[in-house]
Formats: sequence, C-alpha cells, structure tokens
Amino acid sequence: MNLSRYIETLQALPASEQQTWATGAALVLAGVLLVLWLEWRHFRRQGKAGSWLALRMVSLLAAPLVVLAVLGPARAVSGMEGLAVFYGLLITVGPLIWFGSHLGVGRRLTPALSTGECVALSLSGLLVFGLPGFAALQAAGPLEAAARHHEDNPPDAGTPVPLAHAVQPLQRFDMPVAGTVFAQSLIAPPGLRLERVDERVGELWYDTAGLSQTAFCRQGQDLHLMWAAREQAPRLRLHWVIDGQRQVAEHRLLPAEGSTPAFAVGFREDGFDVAAPVPRTRVLFALHRAADGAPNYLSMGNSMQPGERQQDGCLMPGYRRVAWQREGPPLAVALVFRRDGGAPWMAEFFRPGP
Repeated sequence: MNLSRYIETLQALPASEQQTWATGAALVLAGVLLVLWLEWRHFRRQGKAGSWLALRMVSLLAAPLVVLAVLGPARAVSGMEGLAVFYGLLITVGPLIWFGSHLGVGRRLTPALSTGECVALSLSGLLVFGLPGFAALQAAGPLEAAARHHEDNPPDAGTPVPLAHAVQPLQRFDMPVAGTVFAQSLIAPPGLRLERVDERVGELWYDTAGLSQTAFCRQGQDLHLMWAAREQAPRLRLHWVIDGQRQVAEHRLLPAEGSTPAFAVGFREDGFDVAAPVPRTRVLFALHRAADGAPNYLSMGNSMQPGERQQDGCLMPGYRRVAWQREGPPLAVALVFRRDGGAPWMAEFFRPGP
C-alpha cells in the first residue's frame, strides 16, 4: 500500500468527497477511543490503570509480531499452498503469540491482572486493532480506483488524445421486449494492442479486467458495444499500445442517426447470425426443448467451444456450432437486458418452422 499516493489522491478529491472520507475516518477513530476509554475507566476503578496501560503497550508490540508471523511464511509460498499456510498460522501461531503475550505479561504486572482480565483485554484488543484494519480493507478498493482515476486524469492533461480505433456509426435497432437497442463497434488498426478498458461509474473510472460485462465485449483488439435505451449507456476509456507508445482516450458516444430496423437473428443448420456483435454475457441459446416444450436455454457466456479464445467475449455474425451435426440446428436465441435493480427483459428469437 502506497500511503503517500493515497494521501495525494484524497487531497485531489472534491471537497464533498473529502468530507465523506474524513467522516468515515473520524467514526473509526471514535470507535477505537471509546473502547480504550471504557477499558481505562474500568481498570482505574480497580486501581489497575497502570497495569492496563502497560498491557496495552504489549498489544502494540504483539500486533505487528502476529502479522509478521502469519504473513511472512504465507507469502513465501505460492498458490493454494500459501493460502493453506496463511490459515494454518492464523489459527495456531497467531493466537499463541497474541493471547500468550497478554497472559504472560499481565499476570506479572504490579498490581497483577487476573487471567480473566488478561483474556478480556486480549479480546477487546482484537476490536481495537481489527476495526481500523477492517476499515482499511474496505477503503482499499475505492481508494485504488480514485488513485488510478487521478493518475489518468491529471489537472494539466491538456488536449485529449483521439481514439486510435476506427469508430463505426452508432446503430439503432428495435428489439422485442427490450425496445430500442444501440450497438457500435470500435475497430483497431493493425499493430495496436488493447491493454485495458475502464468504465466510468459515477465520478470514478474502474478497470473492467476480470469483471463480467454486458454493455460491451472485446473481440481480439476490437471492442463492440450493445445496450438498451432503458439501460445506462457505457462510458469507456481505452488504454492501448501502438508503435511502442502507450496512450489512453475516452470513447464519447454521439447520437444515432437514420432508421431503426428490427434486430434480426438468422438461423442456419450449423449456427445463427446476429444483426450486430453482442456481448456473450447477454446471450442465451437453446439446442433442445424442455419437457414442457419451452426452449432449454444455455448461457453463451459459460459455453466456450473448442477453438474459441477466452478473451473473445463477443457473439459475432456467422456464429457456428462446432458439433452442429450431432447437436442439431439451434432452436432459439434470447438476448437479456437489465436495468440496475430491476427485473431483466429477454428478447427471444425462434427458428422458423414447426
């Protein structure tokens, strides 16, 4: 964790967001101070305030020792074995150091603390150190996103770099149930390598690597977008390398012009064609019918065929089933759209015929 980087990021945030972070930090600090005050008040009445303070000093020393004893060996082992080492040490060595140090020192103080008091301070100490630790873990993701946003958007950035991709005209289709649907393709020139795609959510940009996306998909170095008018339009920023130079630019959507044809799915014996590239995460398809006669849909996002690449997440025109002679012709295709927090809309397309 680069603390100075995060401090710089917080200083660059708008005043309202700085106030939110300051309020959260103040609440965590208040919780820790409240626990310590309640402890001190209790032990002062028992005439053991000095012993309590000494044992809390022990807590300050024991906490980093526990972290080093657990994380050190675990980080030295890679893969699932490292995770097993971490959990093994967490439930054996960690408690031995933490509770053992409190019991061993607390019983030898003057005035001495009882075994029950030592155990109670050990448990409350977990809260004293655990509350800020938990808060830091929760803040790490948003802080990292804010730091990346700040680094990619410096105040003196100057004129934005234009996209290297060829931006195809925004298409508009009419689709059953979903209504108006938009589609657009960004075609990469030869020699370009697309490194990362960020999506803007609110005021921050988030790296979409490893996340399931429905509004856009990647096919090689090209990018294809599709969303319903009732959904949130994607706001994307592309990072690429071409001729050895790294560049970044935001893709800005322009209004669609022209007619609004019906979105069509053309069925073939060995597959089907779509009117525009579609993110595979939106697509369901059926090769057979269920007992009640309804299509038995499969998710295309989880149905990679031999020869298909994991990084290619688009259903492209000309889609072909490898084992079509054994499977038979596809019976139906459905495209799923959803607004945040709402029920999905499913546009279904059926193979003509009985």
